Order: sequence, then structure tokens, then C-alpha cells
Amino acid sequence: MLLVPLAREADLGIRDHLLYELARDLSSSLELDVVLRKTMDRTITLMRASRGFIVLVEPETGALLVRMSSGESDPLKVGEFLGSRTVIEHVVQSGDAVVTTDASLDDRFKGHQSVIIQNLRSIIAVPLVTKGKVIGAVYVDNPFRAAIFEEADKEFLQAISDLAAIAIDNARQYELSEFMRHLFELHVNKQVTDYVLARSVRSSMFLPGERREVTILNSDIAGFSRLSQTLDARELVIFLNEYFRRMIDVVLEHGGNIDKFQGDGMLVCFGAPNPMHDHAEQALKAAQAMIHEIDNLNRELIGAGRVAISVGIGLDTGDVIAGHVGSQKRLEFTLIGVAVNNAAYLSKVRPAKVLMSEATRDRLPGHVVVNNAAPMLLKGAHTPQAIYELETTVLSD
Repeated sequence: MLLVPLAREADLGIRDHLLYELARDLSSSLELDVVLRKTMDRTITLMRASRGFIVLVEPETGALLVRMSSGESDPLKVGEFLGSRTVIEHVVQSGDAVVTTDASLDDRFKGHQSVIIQNLRSIIAVPLVTKGKVIGAVYVDNPFRAAIFEEADKEFLQAISDLAAIAIDNARQYELSEFMRHLFELHVNKQVTDYVLARSVRSSMFLPGERREVTILNSDIAGFSRLSQTLDARELVIFLNEYFRRMIDVVLEHGGNIDKFQGDGMLVCFGAPNPMHDHAEQALKAAQAMIHEIDNLNRELIGAGRVAISVGIGLDTGDVIAGHVGSQKRLEFTLIGVAVNNAAYLSKVRPAKVLMSEATRDRLPGHVVVNNAAPMLLKGAHTPQAIYELETTVLSD
């Protein structure tokens, strides 16, 4: 039985309903592959084509790539454009739609290799246009039968393509925004990213400061200046990246916010910007896990004939002010408070140890055992303060 294209037999009301359904489907997702699949499936069904392709212009290179196809049974050919390259290139370059009832007899295409080899017959191809720019094309054909499509079908497919182009552009913009967000999170901890985005408004870029009780952890590699003189620039960067990779994984696992890197040092906050009721305990667990990772790293360094490292870690608990510091040209989310300075001070005590203030010790669960260390005069105090040391075992079996 002869199948008449739906676009030819449907009246305007039915077409409008079908386009409405397509618009609803495309608006339900911002994932590019989902948008492309829904567009392709709907196109094949509505146009009653035997196969179809969605070709997009790559923004960076301008190359035409098949991003979705349907009707090709050979899995090895999925992703290849098997239609008329002449037609698809003409549509993308000119921005004009093309319909042909028999490409093998059409003076515009009959001499081209793809048409001859594949014996192409009925073809419709329409541009994907958004914001005045052609971003690709939708192509459907039937390699076996002529006179399947006519001008009315071309107009209907163009309407489908116009809806798809908007959805594709939205999906691409979403992908770009997610990439930029991820890139931003490589420079700024995810906690800070989410905190700033959730609280920022167009009328002001500055976030008001918030007072929080937190535990600050600061780490510092002992003898790093001497170590840096024994390594060339490339080796030093590789070493630091490997060291920080391990430390960052540990800190993030325990809910810490990496405030900043200072050479070989790392300043971490537990309890801001995200509140944390057990911030002292999580900071201590992070310190323990960091020592374990440093132990593993030292084994590798010694195995490679290099010198092991020791890292001082300081912990202090207290109120800090968390918020934006800077100007409209350069902003930084930072922490201001005595605990920041004290944690840095304790991390630089030599020989390197894990040291904590009495304020941190007092907020730890009762089962945590720490050792007394020599009292020290911390910032803001008039007399030496009690200091405690976490017992650690380095290079243990």
C-alpha cells in the first residue's frame, strides 16, 4: 500500500498540534543528546522517511558532524553521513531548504558521486537556524522510492527544524554554562561557588559578611624552600600537583572548603560557607587522613630515591567572618579571624606535627585521644595557651 506523507494529508490544525507536542517534548530537557534524539525520532515519524540525520556545525572548527541519525541498521555506520553531501553542504552554506522528488534525475544533484553511488531518490534537507545563524541541518531521505516528498513537506520539516534549533541552542548554552561552572569550581571550591551563586543579586556583587564558628586547618611542608632548590621548575610543579591532589581529595571527602593555596601551604575551613556542627571532628579526621596520604607519598618518594617530606598541620577553632573582600574589579571570598592566623602559626612549628588549640580539643568527642604539647602564645592571647598534639605514625608497616 502506498504510504502518503503525513504532512501531505494532515490539515493545518493537525500540524499545529503535532508541532505543539514536539515543542513540549523538546522543552523537557537541556541535554543535547536527548534533544537531538527526540528531534530525530519525531522527524522520522512525522515525515515517514526511511532514515534521517541531524548534522551540526562544530562551533570551534566549522566542520559538519553527524550528531544524530536514524534508520541505519549497520552499527558500524552510525555517525556517518550516508546521504547527499552536496545537498547538506548547500543547505548549511546557503541557509535554503532543499526538496527533490528524485535526486538521480534532478539537474542540481544527479551528477554527484553520493547520489550516483547510493542511487538517492526522495530528499528533504532544511537548515537549523537560530539567532540568524545556521548551526546545522536536518536531512531525511528515502533511497528507494521517488516522489515521496513535496514542497508542503519541506515547509513542515522547516517548522520542525525551527523548534529544534531553539532547543539545540538552549542545550548548547546549558552545556557551556555547566562547563564554565566546572571550570570555576577548579579555581574556587564548590561550596563557595554554590554559596556565591545562591546569594548573589544583580544589584550588588558584594556578599555581606557572616560570622561563623569554624575549625581552620592549615598545612605547611617543612623545609620546602630547600626542596624547591633541588628540583627544576617542571619537577617542582609535578610534585606539588601530586601532593595537592592527594590532600584535596582528603579535604573534600571530609567536607572542608579550601580557602586558598599559599605556595606549598593550604588553608582549609570546616564550617563555612556551609555550616557544620561537627567541624572540629571533621577537621581532625581530615588531618589524620592527610598524614596517612603523606605516608603513602613518602614511600613512593623513597622508592624513587628521593627524600621524604614532613608536613606540619595546625588546627584552631573559633569565630571567623566569611564574605567578599575586594572591589568591583577583583573579589575574593575569604575568612577573617584569629583562628586563621593561629592554624597557620601551629602548622609552621618544627619539627612538623599535627597541633591543635585548646578550643579545637574542647569541641572534639570525648573518645578522641590527644597528647599535651608545650604551651604557646597564640594570637590575641596574653599568656601561653594549652596546645595538643595528635599522635601520628609515619612510614608504618
